[in-house]
Amino acid sequence: TYVTLKVQNVKSTTIAVRGNLPSWEQDFMFEINRLDLGLMVEVWNKGLIWDTMVGTVWIPLRTIRQSNEEGPGEWLTLDSQVIMTDNEISGTKDPTFHRILLDTRFELPL
Repeated sequence: TYVTLKVQNVKSTTIAVRGNLPSWEQDFMFEINRLDLGLMVEVWNKGLIWDTMVGTVWIPLRTIRQSNEEGPGEWLTLDSQVIMTDNEISGTKDPTFHRILLDTRFELPL
């Protein structure tokens, strides 16, 4: 299983981890200049021929807290469908039975 993170046409991917309770504990940093967009998180199962999506969640950037400290994280339910508005992702729908623990934050310049 692995996770992809997408924001403002930039994509990052975790390493693939085996098991029923994968943990990545990886930090990713993105420079953001449009707060009207969102962070797209996708969880994938790696396959021999093709990968299958476990679920996805879209986090509006305006809802992400500002802090230079790590937080406890938040459990988010993964959905199976993406909602599009005017050719841009505006959310997700149709919950799956899968959840992911994420700690998202904006770090302010020193």
